[in-house]
Amino acid sequence: MRPACRWVLAVLMALAMGAQAAEPMPSPAGAAHLKAERVRIERAFVDDVVSITGATPAQVRQGIPNGPRITDTGRRVTESLEHQIGRTLSDDQRAAIHAADARREAALARARAEAAQR
Repeated sequence: MRPACRWVLAVLMALAMGAQAAEPMPSPAGAAHLKAERVRIERAFVDDVVSITGATPAQVRQGIPNGPRITDTGRRVTESLEHQIGRTLSDDQRAAIHAADARREAALARARAEAAQR
């Protein structure tokens, strides 16, 4: 690995660790609220993708990473669905899935902020 890449990677890791440390731990009520909101938000995302693609909810859930990961969920779901159904999704479908993922991410950020206030 080139020295410049190592330096950039080190800076990104330090920023990520700093961002994680800055988030306050939610109270038990906040944690329960956040868990319920995550379930609701993920269900809404799955419903959106099902309506966009016509896939089954199980097919969509198969493409969603388990647990918190540094990944683009919209891209993973798109690739997983294309593999499962055996055809490429249209550009409009891809864009709609990425828009649904952006709404999902924004809703999760709001839920984390609300949980911290409880």
